[in-house]
Amino acid sequence: MEALFTFPSSQTRALQVNFCKNPRCQNFGVPASGSKFARRLKAGALPGKDYRLAAGGAGLPLLKCLLCGEHLPLKSNLGIAEELSRLTAHFQAVRHCCPTEGCSNSDIATPDSSAYYRFGKTEGGSSRFQCKVCKKTFSVSNRSTLRQREARKNVPLLQSLVNKVPLARAAEIHGISFQTIYDKLDFFHRQVLSFTSRQEIRLRELVNGTKRYISVDRQDYAVNWTHRKDKRNVVLRAIGSADLDSGFVFGMHLNFDGNQDAESVESDALSIGDYGQALPHRRYARLWLKEDYDKAVAASAAKAAKRAGSAGLLGDDIQQRYDETGLREDVENSERVSTEQRFPAKGMQVRSEYTMYAHFYELHDILRGAQKLRFFMDQESGIRAACLAAFQDEVTERRADAFFVRLGKELTVDEKRKIVRASRELFAEKRGANPGLTDFEVQVLMMKEQVAASAEFGKWSDRWALHPFPNQAEPQKAVCYLTDFGDYDEDHKARLFLKATLHPIDRFFMSIRRRLNMLKRPIGTASKAGRTWYGYSAYQPANIEKLLTVFRAYYNYCLPGADGNTPAMRLGLMSRPVEPAELLGM
Repeated sequence: MEALFTFPSSQTRALQVNFCKNPRCQNFGVPASGSKFARRLKAGALPGKDYRLAAGGAGLPLLKCLLCGEHLPLKSNLGIAEELSRLTAHFQAVRHCCPTEGCSNSDIATPDSSAYYRFGKTEGGSSRFQCKVCKKTFSVSNRSTLRQREARKNVPLLQSLVNKVPLARAAEIHGISFQTIYDKLDFFHRQVLSFTSRQEIRLRELVNGTKRYISVDRQDYAVNWTHRKDKRNVVLRAIGSADLDSGFVFGMHLNFDGNQDAESVESDALSIGDYGQALPHRRYARLWLKEDYDKAVAASAAKAAKRAGSAGLLGDDIQQRYDETGLREDVENSERVSTEQRFPAKGMQVRSEYTMYAHFYELHDILRGAQKLRFFMDQESGIRAACLAAFQDEVTERRADAFFVRLGKELTVDEKRKIVRASRELFAEKRGANPGLTDFEVQVLMMKEQVAASAEFGKWSDRWALHPFPNQAEPQKAVCYLTDFGDYDEDHKARLFLKATLHPIDRFFMSIRRRLNMLKRPIGTASKAGRTWYGYSAYQPANIEKLLTVFRAYYNYCLPGADGNTPAMRLGLMSRPVEPAELLGM
């Protein structure tokens, strides 16, 4: 059953992700009928009936497309809607309206001049308003720091947190306790959400009619153990999307819901028989329940041996990722639950594919007015499925395209320089052989040659082409065109391949590692059997979520690049860098 969701832009959309994700199949975007499935393909079958249910193991039903043979795991549309509601909750900011019950202005926020008169200020400096309908007067505080005893330390502490100062050193520098730091982080989080919700509601207008190139990738974070007798990490994953031209990060979403109480959810799940239902039919489909987590941990040891092996050449790395995907019971779920991981002590871990679906649906609400959209995504089937589900209409109308991008890993600086140098020499040779072409035309020519020589990988026979122009950030790169309908000429396709990059989002990820001491990558050792512990890491998952939210705003609005502009300025959202005090509403 589809789920209805109303976005912050007031657009209501029916969420339905249970359809064939093969863009070249006639069933792409055509949902299964739900109650009846065809047992065999018949001529003239009705839309939605060209599917049948199949068992996927571990209580996971699969939907088989009878037109192209694809198998896709069923998902809970309600679960995606719930996760989307969590990700967009900050747009539903506290609204100060007429407090009189039943008044027609009770849902109209101040300072709407058509609904309220300004009525001076209180002795404390709060603004007073009078309702034009019922004449009720009420006040609205103008001070975000009301009742804060050391508000002057807010901005210095924020700058410490985003410049890799450990919490213990920040407490020493600013003369405050750890509890005060955590209280102020809560305050920063609230104020930043209020600031970004006001600014980013205008994003929809800014992107209308434009061409946007979006890079998408994920980053993992480990939470330290808190008990010596249980030295297992909580490992969470965030998905982020960044604009190629401006570097603006549209979203950074962690698969963790701090508002959920695990004990209450587990109790309710048992009482309503959730464990007896297939995963997509559960009330709590989007959340990891304890019994499911324990089963996944038990199954991980057997799969670990099959995953064993190190990546070598870039082609081997691409094939290895396809092989790993083939081992999953749910191809869209890339979470590696292991014996060295555990449940969060507070809050609940969200199944990562539900966060990915919600991420792309929020992105769709922001970008739906764009003229053209190109997505450059890390090679991950869950990201692919979520993108094609959210932007199915745009893909069908040929207003959106999706690409996989895979980068070479573990190269030394000398190896990177050697690869870049060889690429430049090859370009110079090709340039000399084609004196009548411009530099860009030579680049297109070389890319066309690589596309023509592309190789097939995986059971889906995806075609990958090497990118002929590496750089230090991406010294080895291969690109796969996921939505190739054969309707673009060779030059057009080559230009899209040349654009493909993960650099905008990976640059943001690098900034997180380098600027947020709490989220620096920990180091695992053989003696720890895969466990990691880093003295400055977070001990509560909720603090990771808050810090990511605060840093995304700081990165977008306050942090200028080499050109002197912030990502928000390049996007046209702001005309100047935002001062940290303004970000905090001070």
